[in-house]
Amino acid sequence: MNRIEKIRSGDLAELDKVYIEIKPRFINYAKKQFPHIQLEDIEDIYQDTIIVFYNNIRRGLLVEINSSLSAYIIQIGKIKLIQFTEKQENARSIRTNFVDNEITEDEYDQRIDQAVKFIFSKMSDACKQILNLFYYEKKSMEEIALILSYKNADTVKSKKRRCISQFSSNLNNLTVDHEER
Repeated sequence: MNRIEKIRSGDLAELDKVYIEIKPRFINYAKKQFPHIQLEDIEDIYQDTIIVFYNNIRRGLLVEINSSLSAYIIQIGKIKLIQFTEKQENARSIRTNFVDNEITEDEYDQRIDQAVKFIFSKMSDACKQILNLFYYEKKSMEEIALILSYKNADTVKSKKRRCISQFSSNLNNLTVDHEER
């Protein structure tokens, strides 16, 4: 039985082996090709990449690979790294647009505060809790996992990343709506 068949049959130990085996290659690739992305974000993206890989196997979308397993996983990760970079560039563009509108620093701070409060109010309770504990109470991922009864710090890190992504997306939508008026 090959690795893909083992994982499809529920062998999570095999998935863990793949995760550990390919992680250093992925991180080296990401550091070289995307040097502007921080290591913590690269690790989060790798986790998301493995989830996509696993889901592709479980859904039957991946039956066999013509290339190496690491090449396949790195290709998924490359797409995720590009998407992450695009989101960062959009956020930078939004900040630039705020500054280009020649508003005072006070007005800028008020607009940002209002946007953050509005978007935060629309988020799920789980995201609100994680973001509040991390950014305002300065709790570590391990502490948050204990407080909110998550499996481990990696689970919290992955959930936090999705919350931040959702927040950024909502901020982009809010800005687009505002620009169209």
